[in-house]
Amino acid sequence: MTPGGSGGAKVAGEQIWLRSPWPLLLVICGAAALWTFLAGDPFEGLEMRWFGQILRWRYERGMAPPANPSIVHVDITQVDLRKTPTLELEYQSAANIIRQASELGAKVIAFDVIFGRGTQAMADPILKEIERAKSQNKTVILAEALLPSPEDGKEERVRSFPFRERLLSVGLINVRADADGVLRSYDYVHEAAGGKREPSLALASYFAWREIAWDVGVTFPSPGILRWGELSSDLTSIEPRELKANTVLLNYRSPWPGKGPAAFRHYNVPELDALHAASRETNAQPLYNAIVLVSYYGAGLGDMGTTSIAANQPRVVLHSTALNDLIQRAWLRRTPRWIDALAILGLVLLGAVATLFRGTVSLFLIWIIGIAACCALSAITIFKTGWVPGLMSAGVVWTGLTLVELGRRQSHEFIQRLKLRSTMSLYFSPHIMEHVLKNPGSMEPQQAEITVLLTDLRNSTPIAELLGPPGMFQLLNQVFESQTHAILAEDGSMEHFLGDQFLSYWGAPDAQPDATDRAFRAALNLISGMEELRENLEPKLKPLFGYGVALHSGTALIGNKGSAQRLDYGLVGDLINAAARVESLTKHYGVLFLITREAYARLSVPPMIRLIDKAIVKGKSVPLELLEVKHPHSPDHFDETLERYNAAFAEYERGGFEKAERMFAALRDERQDKPAALMAERCRELTIEPPRDWNGIYQLKTK
Repeated sequence: MTPGGSGGAKVAGEQIWLRSPWPLLLVICGAAALWTFLAGDPFEGLEMRWFGQILRWRYERGMAPPANPSIVHVDITQVDLRKTPTLELEYQSAANIIRQASELGAKVIAFDVIFGRGTQAMADPILKEIERAKSQNKTVILAEALLPSPEDGKEERVRSFPFRERLLSVGLINVRADADGVLRSYDYVHEAAGGKREPSLALASYFAWREIAWDVGVTFPSPGILRWGELSSDLTSIEPRELKANTVLLNYRSPWPGKGPAAFRHYNVPELDALHAASRETNAQPLYNAIVLVSYYGAGLGDMGTTSIAANQPRVVLHSTALNDLIQRAWLRRTPRWIDALAILGLVLLGAVATLFRGTVSLFLIWIIGIAACCALSAITIFKTGWVPGLMSAGVVWTGLTLVELGRRQSHEFIQRLKLRSTMSLYFSPHIMEHVLKNPGSMEPQQAEITVLLTDLRNSTPIAELLGPPGMFQLLNQVFESQTHAILAEDGSMEHFLGDQFLSYWGAPDAQPDATDRAFRAALNLISGMEELRENLEPKLKPLFGYGVALHSGTALIGNKGSAQRLDYGLVGDLINAAARVESLTKHYGVLFLITREAYARLSVPPMIRLIDKAIVKGKSVPLELLEVKHPHSPDHFDETLERYNAAFAEYERGGFEKAERMFAALRDERQDKPAALMAERCRELTIEPPRDWNGIYQLKTK
């Protein structure tokens, strides 16, 4: 990426979104909170499932509040129905339940059953018992339902005894399941056709229990509020009460039928008969002032459904639970949207804590703590206040934030690694960079068979005086650019730029079987690049511009060298010094490219060469065979020169210095060959002072 333009924008975006966790944290929390405030909880289903799980745990651990003992269920089971095979007997059984419950002291008997079949004669036993109970200041509540018509979809009322005028003491049993099919919500008041408001079975039962007339004692000061007055607990005054008509969450205390104080009292028909018979002997009223809810119970009998607390529950439990909530004033309600939105915004504080921990494990632990906090606070809020908060949605957002933060950290680290690699690639060749990244700080050297290519610029001082520092700096960069391109094209590694000298190598840190072949091709390409650069130089620079190239092979150590505070990766060994001597001898012999016998022997396709010299360079004791290689910029008469020079050198090796001098001198005069001129002068000196034990190896006095 470059500064300015689209690259600059990309860098800025990377700094904003990847370097700091705050932008993503604030944007995600803000967007989720705004969505929740405007459109509602997007994870309402998850919230409600967690709500049901809390109610189950509360019951299983004996923490559910006790049910009001005034609420009693009478269950008509399949066994009871088998004893009443006809509709007449079934209706007579219902009449008996009304009579027995009244005599046992019940104040309200509510049926979650619609008696929609039969004739006037069949219904008479029930109707008579209803009138009898009424005369004793007791109320029988009959169920009604509003169902869509199969013909036009409009609501039709389904009620008991359709052949009779509608009775006053009725309650609607319409309860709709939530979108996931679970029965967890309840409406105390229903809007009927024409805007008429009607009580549910639970509310009708409560008002009958409190002796409050729906049409007279209940008012609606506003559309969502109903108000009435009832006798206070001390029986001395009328207490005003209000109820919000909006949907509430049912505060289930136990599954059906359940055990313990959280469960409602239950009697089947035989148990009710036995209780009635026993009370006649003792004149006791075990159901005194009770509200008795009568319903069918069993597979294929009454309506069944899944509630927040259990599956396969009779729907009558919705009415008894709603009635219990009304008596105990223990409703459960969803928190307002603005509170749920604030809970999500509160995650910013938790995110601030998470920014203090850099590791993945610590971030995972913070995520667990956040989820545990959401679960615990949700349960405590439900238990203590009756409000169901949107903390599970906050937990989902927190999970999303954790994943985003993990992705941000990984992306940031990945980009930083890319930046590091990109930066290191400016200072290290690919092989070296990979090795350094895999073994950072390692001080263990590696021994390797390598081939070294070394080049040096000639006439640096006069060129620098001519160009000045800025111009010289620019020229060096052009030279190194050309040389680097040649090296990297053959997968070589670069040691360093030292002044105007350039060292590269093959065979380490990764072994390269064709290391010398690669080095040789790189040398030829380097020469071509340098000659192309020469052609583009100013005319005044061309005569000064020169360089030498040397190729040598052998064993060296490679690795980090330095101290704990400062390391440098590179080569160590006599091979490097020898290569430097060979390169400096290109100027001494007046040739462009020298290769040692050690390197030449490793070439898979040996090029045409001439043996320039066998010599021991200054400061060394091991002789080197110095070979000049034919390259694309060699003189046109190189082949002829090679033959004549080799013949002269063979005479020189045999000790025939006078003849060798004449042969070298002739080549010098005819071809202006610089190595021949140097060798002619050496043969003249050796003729004057012949060496003892001559073996063809000369001790050089120059570097």
